[in-house]
Amino acid sequence: MIKRLLLLFIFGAWLSSMGCATLEEMTAEKPPAPPPPPELVYPFSDIPIPNGFERDHAKSFVYESGSGTVKVGRFFYSGWSQLNDVVNFYQNEMVNKGWTLVNSIKHENTILNYEKEGWLCSLSIKSTLGKAYIEIQAGPK
Repeated sequence: MIKRLLLLFIFGAWLSSMGCATLEEMTAEKPPAPPPPPELVYPFSDIPIPNGFERDHAKSFVYESGSGTVKVGRFFYSGWSQLNDVVNFYQNEMVNKGWTLVNSIKHENTILNYEKEGWLCSLSIKSTLGKAYIEIQAGPK
């Protein structure tokens, strides 16, 4: 009986030690995962949307000709973010997507106008109580 208990104890200790991670593995810091890429406004694959923002489908619309040569859209998005963070996002990401800033108007809300090879995009960004609202209008020049 004692021999069985001793063997059971030794086997249990061996089994539990095999499943444990070493101290180095437990304390090693893993680099944080990269943030997900920003979403894009369909069918405009070169207009980004900040992560966490949701489209208001009831207000948004897209017109696209059968050949796909003419696309016009007006999109509404909202999400929890500060106005300056959203403006900075667009000032960086639109340039990364090949857009050129034409002008900007900043007052209570911010309007950013961009152009790109025959296309125009106007962004109106406002913030109320920590929630940001984005209106995007895009179409041919």
